[in-house]
Amino acid sequence: MRFKFDVLTTEKDTLMTSHHRQVLHALALVGSLCLLATPPTSAQQPAASLGVEVVLLGTAGGPVPQVNRSQAATAIIANGQVYLFDAGNGTPRQLAAAGIEFRRVGHIFITHHHDDHNADVGTLVGLSWSLSREEPIRVFGPLGTTELRAGFLRAFNANAQIRSADFGFYKITPEQFFQATDIADSGPVYSDDNITVTSAENCHYHFSFPQHAPSGHKSYAYKVRAGANTIVISGDTGPCEERLVPFAKGAGMLVHEVINLPLMEQYIRGHGVPEPMLKTYMRHMADDHSTPEQTGSLARKAGVKHVVLTHFVPGSPSDGDAAYSENLRANFAGEVTVGKDLTRLTLP
Repeated sequence: MRFKFDVLTTEKDTLMTSHHRQVLHALALVGSLCLLATPPTSAQQPAASLGVEVVLLGTAGGPVPQVNRSQAATAIIANGQVYLFDAGNGTPRQLAAAGIEFRRVGHIFITHHHDDHNADVGTLVGLSWSLSREEPIRVFGPLGTTELRAGFLRAFNANAQIRSADFGFYKITPEQFFQATDIADSGPVYSDDNITVTSAENCHYHFSFPQHAPSGHKSYAYKVRAGANTIVISGDTGPCEERLVPFAKGAGMLVHEVINLPLMEQYIRGHGVPEPMLKTYMRHMADDHSTPEQTGSLARKAGVKHVVLTHFVPGSPSDGDAAYSENLRANFAGEVTVGKDLTRLTLP
């Protein structure tokens, strides 16, 4: 939609008044909002609507904001449809940076409820509703996903009321728009004409203080079958061969987290963390995350063809790729990709 205004000046009517300018600016702004409110059309879809693509939107590990990496999010595009796995802080911006229209995301799968994996679920859902996506967004995740939805709807209520009163063109309420499912256990999660998603509980939780351990909370890996392709997303996990080797058996691609323990200890010490806290942190890092050696061993035993590293801990700009890949390659002879934000991988 374009607005064109011709202003004719005469001796009697020489210049626009300030009021006229304000009116024209307001009309132009409304035109821009109308453009934004238009649901995605086929012209906004990628040129190639077939095939499978994996896009690493965010590859940082942990809740500390980083300059070089955004928080965890991976998109799988199958037959032109966008499926999102995790949505850490910065995900909508990363979708924009990747050239993916964010309102095309209709399904979100959360591996676990740490804030670096779910912080922008509500942001993405809210932006899509505000800018008039009409189809609901379905969010799947461990226990706590329906609670996340309820909290978002309470927080979003004022925004929804104001926008509805201002524009009035919304065809679906936020309650109808945001659909959430708690995954009770490992097994089938979702299926459509493009993909099938199954889950397996991984090994991310080993609580230092079991008296505070929440009941029923789990962390999942996901397996995505799209055509002839099988993609496994590990989620955050410690060594977990007993569960993940059979789950990832024969997968074409394993998108796996990775930690360099010596670099992480150096990073924590550099921030002046007291020794008792350091021991607790490092217990978590060693038990709940996977080293390059452990990741390589898992991939080899599962017969995976291609390992894609993500969720780098500590993931500092100065680390260098070899800090995460060298020892992995010593245990795995297949293809290895050291992920960066916005890395795109096309599957045959």
